[in-house]
Amino acid sequence: MKKFLLNKYTISCFIVLVVLGVDIVLHKGMSRVMLPVTFTEQRSASAFETCKQPLISKDKKWIKGVNTRAQLQQIDSNTAGIEMDVYFDTVVNALFVYHDSTNISALRIESLLDLWTSKKMNGSLWLDFKNLSTLNKRSSLLYLSHIRAKYQLDNKMIIEASNPVTLDVFCLEGFFTSYYVPYFNPYNMTQTELLSMVDEISGLLAVNKVSALSGYYFQYPFLKKYFPEYPILTWTDQSAISLVVNIFNNGLLSDTHVKAVLFPQ
Repeated sequence: MKKFLLNKYTISCFIVLVVLGVDIVLHKGMSRVMLPVTFTEQRSASAFETCKQPLISKDKKWIKGVNTRAQLQQIDSNTAGIEMDVYFDTVVNALFVYHDSTNISALRIESLLDLWTSKKMNGSLWLDFKNLSTLNKRSSLLYLSHIRAKYQLDNKMIIEASNPVTLDVFCLEGFFTSYYVPYFNPYNMTQTELLSMVDEISGLLAVNKVSALSGYYFQYPFLKKYFPEYPILTWTDQSAISLVVNIFNNGLLSDTHVKAVLFPQ
């Protein structure tokens, strides 16, 4: 009987280890981020002036890519925040909501916000601005200032863009802004490449005030190390059955450097 129990527990432990190993391999990106890393010590943390604008958020768990009325309809009214992908059309003076420029939509942001109002939602908005430029930033600002007033979104909007030069006017008008850093994976870069990336981002932040930095979850340790004065906005996956995913996501949500995390709907 003792041998039988010993074998049973041994087999059970072996199964658990195999399952955990598979989980780690399947989510190796998250597993790697959870391990301690130093990156390069040839650069120290930055000390730049930020755009100090407030952002109201009930909690850090937001919903990613809410670009249709059907998607918004399914979201709980108490959700802390949602992200939309937006393009400003200067010809018709309108802000359209869609992700892929090869699949253009005629859905205006007002259509989603009217539904937002009818659902009595009181969360915040993260606008991933796909085409914000120095040419359209002022007209975009006027439009979004009107949207903010009409839908009572004071201190409830993130304006995100990949060029921080375009965000200055929004900061001056009281918007919370985020610089969407270039795509890179710090775990796959040489020390020379890491130094170059730190310098590139630092050079932009030295002359452009933003409220936060946004990037992929695997960029978050890099941003936290070299730019600790900036809140971090990021996005992740979720899984009800993955221990790795759940541990990683709980770590993100409890990190004081993280302002908001986008999850799939």
